[in-house]
Amino acid sequence: MLKFITALLASSLLIGCATSDDQQEFYYRINEAYDFEVTHCDSFAMARGKGRGEFALKDAKMQAMSYGEEIGGTHIVWLQVDEGEETEVVAVIYKCLL
Repeated sequence: MLKFITALLASSLLIGCATSDDQQEFYYRINEAYDFEVTHCDSFAMARGKGRGEFALKDAKMQAMSYGEEIGGTHIVWLQVDEGEETEVVAVIYKCLL
């Protein structure tokens, strides 16, 4: 029993060290795609996102992806990325049937 507890604690420690806050990504059910990958799908919305600071592009894309997921999209295709003082992204949201 003591070996089991020791092994459990050791594995927990290793797993905790392997994942840092910098490496964690939010999981989305919407997929990033290229336009040729969604030719058989219906485009039904545009999504926009804005971000500032160190993670401006990541934040802007997360906003757009969250909106696309919220309205039932399955895929997102990035149309425009404007990086400057404020980063802005524009994308098309698609719904693809399997």
